[in-house]
Amino acid sequence: MIVITGRMTIPSDKQQAFFEISERQVLLSRKEAGCLNYWYFEDVMEPGTFFFYEEWKDHDAVSFHFEQDYCLDFVKKLRDLTSAKPDMHIRTIAEKPAKPQT
Repeated sequence: MIVITGRMTIPSDKQQAFFEISERQVLLSRKEAGCLNYWYFEDVMEPGTFFFYEEWKDHDAVSFHFEQDYCLDFVKKLRDLTSAKPDMHIRTIAEKPAKPQT
């Protein structure tokens, strides 16, 4: 499984536009066969800071996702809305927990 996390700060005057493109991104992403989970949240202790959390079946699913027109459009529009460069991480997660050492 692949987990993608993203963190970004959106100024209050641009948040409505951010909500619109983010909702579209989440809804369309969730329809992809390789998408296991996809959410975005606002940090209640740091208003204007948003997090994306995504789970994907495998690297092929992530590659397919990043090639979609709506995903490319989201990234392009997001650049105009953030007050700083978004922080993004892509991690491969083991499917089965390792056996404990004895």
